[in-house]
Amino acid sequence: MAREGTRSATGNSRPRVFPTVPETTTTSTKKKTTANVGAKRGPKTAAPKASKPTGVVKKAPAKKVSPAAKAKGVVKKVEGAVTANPEKKAAGTKKIKGTDGAGGKTKVAVTKKK
Repeated sequence: MAREGTRSATGNSRPRVFPTVPETTTTSTKKKTTANVGAKRGPKTAAPKASKPTGVVKKAPAKKVSPAAKAKGVVKKVEGAVTANPEKKAAGTKKIKGTDGAGGKTKVAVTKKK
């Protein structure tokens, strides 16, 4: 009787045949390329580059941080450092750089209809 876990127990006891990959010993010789100066075509010329579109280039407005806002940010940063509160320290840094989002939105004046 066959042992457990053998191939004969599974009913697939034919001998294993592994496909062999034929070795290719032929070396392909690459055709040597020469300058494109054929009798029919002539030498190659570089394609002209397309001009870049001209127009108005919009730049982002420079951030304007008031000295008062910078001072408040420094105070907040020092307060966060003293109290070991990284949130306050980070908020102070953002206020100094002007990236805290304060004063970003402007309100549009609404006119009343009569």
